[in-house]
This record gives sequence, structure tokens and C-alpha cells, in this order.
Amino acid sequence: MPGTGADEPDHRTRRTPPGRIGPADVLGVPALPPGRVAVLGNRARAGLARAHRATAPPPARVMEAVLGGLDPAALAALCRLDVPDRLVRPTACADLASELGVDASRLARLLRYAAARGWVRIDRRGRVRPTRVTAFLRRDHPGGWRAWVEFAAGDEVTAAIGRLDAGLPADGDAFATANGTSFFAWMQDHPDRHTAFDAAMAAGGRMHGLIVAHALDWSASRRVCDIGGGDGALLGVLLAQHPHLEGVLLELPEVVDRAPERPNVTAVAGDAFDTVPPGCDTYLLVNVLHDWDDEAAVRLLRRAAEAAAAEPSATDPRIVIVDSEAQDRPRDDLATRADLLMLALTPGGRERTTDQFAALASAAGLRLHRTHDLPTGDVAHVLVADR
Repeated sequence: MPGTGADEPDHRTRRTPPGRIGPADVLGVPALPPGRVAVLGNRARAGLARAHRATAPPPARVMEAVLGGLDPAALAALCRLDVPDRLVRPTACADLASELGVDASRLARLLRYAAARGWVRIDRRGRVRPTRVTAFLRRDHPGGWRAWVEFAAGDEVTAAIGRLDAGLPADGDAFATANGTSFFAWMQDHPDRHTAFDAAMAAGGRMHGLIVAHALDWSASRRVCDIGGGDGALLGVLLAQHPHLEGVLLELPEVVDRAPERPNVTAVAGDAFDTVPPGCDTYLLVNVLHDWDDEAAVRLLRRAAEAAAAEPSATDPRIVIVDSEAQDRPRDDLATRADLLMLALTPGGRERTTDQFAALASAAGLRLHRTHDLPTGDVAHVLVADR
């Protein structure tokens, strides 16, 4: 029947208790798949994308690439109009336009584009229907992924991407060229946009909190420090999965001031380049090292290593890096896109290969002990002291 199928979401509002995030909330799947399945899935998707591109002549491929920049703007327009929140049942475009106070024919053009991208559906009767993606864009969705749209559509981000060429010299900084100063300094001077950035990072934090809770063995751990952990969302989810743990959140003072209180989490204001709180058996660096060049990344790892060695522990302390993994042969995947985004937003940030992470660890007096493929397609590198 028209309008039915597996992509139809449950339109009832889900009320997820704080911290009790599940796979459906962060990945849209009923259970976390093995990391290896995610790796194979990403390879398959990249192969299909490569095959799709090969069917188009060069001019079409150029135009598809040029017009691909409409995606963030179209997503942002849908969210600013609150289409995801209002679209809870099959609705005629004219009725939706009336509710939103916009022109029906113009809204129809935006919705046709959104349907082509899979963010909504248009059935045989011309009604607009929500999809699973629509649900993830709602304000009250527990995953919080709408925040990424609001952050990425910001003028400062789009301006930096537009000056990507300025990031190519050895000392280049595309973000500073476009906005007058480097990314983190600019964010400190624009608290409203820093809040949007925090919310986007919290969405990733909730996802990674659930992922690392299941991917790593926490039975011997008692105290975990999240270095640069934003508002503590990751620790909130991790500790909800493993209540025996205590958490320490290390962030800059202005971030700690905005962070909500979380059970069994102690927030410490400080700079990880200067010192990291001792007394923990696990130190997390989740989507942190890719913000920095190799020299700064080694400094962060050294501070973590010093903290891990400062106090004796019942178990050998570990340092866990979670980041995308760059490939020697490029793929059409999120890691490749994230690497170019780092080039636009930071002067030295990048995604790295496993060998490059091992080299950073060695320079910091650590060694790569184990690598875990994660269901997100990221990897978790477990580092220990190189004795």
C-alpha cells in the first residue's frame, strides 16, 4: 500500500530517562552491530557510491558535486521551519504550508528535494510523510542530532568551508581566514554559537558513551576521566550503563560552567595541555585528537600518561582514543569528509590511520595495546604505558 513500509517511524513521542540512551536513540537500530559489520557496511556503501558515480558523465559529476552544497542549507531550512516537529502524520503540502505560514508551491519544492534525499517521503497521493531521518531531526529526539544541523549551518562554519584553500599552506587556517581568528578562540567570543557547538558535541557524546560502554571491558575500572568531554553527555551515558564507575569531566572553565550536574560525575575546570587529573584508571580522548596537529596531540597524550602514572591503581591505567580512522586509499565515507572538515575548521587537525596513532603514542611514552572497530565506523585505540 502507498505510504507503508519499514521506513515509517513510530510517531509516538519517546520519553527516554536521562542517561538511559539505547541503540535506537543514537543509531536508529534496535541493537548495536559488531564493529566488524560496520566496517564491512561502510566499505559496501563506498563501493556502491563509486559505482553510482561511474555511471554519470564528467559534467554531471561536476554539477552533482557543486549542487551537493545545497544539502546543509536544505536541512537547516527544514529545521528552522520546524518541519520535523510538525510532520507527525501524512500531511498534504498545502496544509503543512498553511500551518507553517509559507507559500505552498515553494515549500513543495523544498520538500521534493528533501524526499529525494530521504529526509521525508511523498506518497502517491502527494502527501508528505515522516521517515526515520525526520524523527532524528526533531527537537525532542533523545539522540540530539538536530544540533549538528544547527551547528554546521552556522555562518562561521560555511564561511570556513568556503575558504578551504586558505587551509592548504603549511601554516594555513581556513577558519581564521574566513572569521578573523581561530575556531576555539572565535567560539569563546560567541557564546551563542559555542552553545550550538556544545549541543552538537553532546549528540556525539551520547552515541559514543553507549558505544564504548559496550565495546570495552569496564569490569576492572573504577574511575574514568573524559578529557575535553564537553558537557559530560558521554560520561552520563557510560555511567548509566556501568553504575559502579565514577566519572571525572575535564573541560575549560567556561564549558564546565555550562555543564549540567550529573550523578557520580565530578567536573574539573582546567586545560588538558597543562595538567590532567590523576587517580583514574581510564582516560578518554573522544573526538579530541583530530582537532590538533601531531605536536599538540602528543602533548595531550603525555599529560594523560603523566596523570595515569601519578597514583598507583589496582589495574594498569589505560588511555582510550576514539576517532575516525583515515584510510591509505580514500573512500567515500564519513572519515574522509570529517578529515576535510578538520582542514576547514582547524589549523592542524586531521583524521589519522592506526599507524599514525601508534606513532603518536610512542612519542608520548605509550604503546598501542589494542584497537576496537566500533559500530559507528570509528575506532577505539587502547594505549598503555610503554614499559
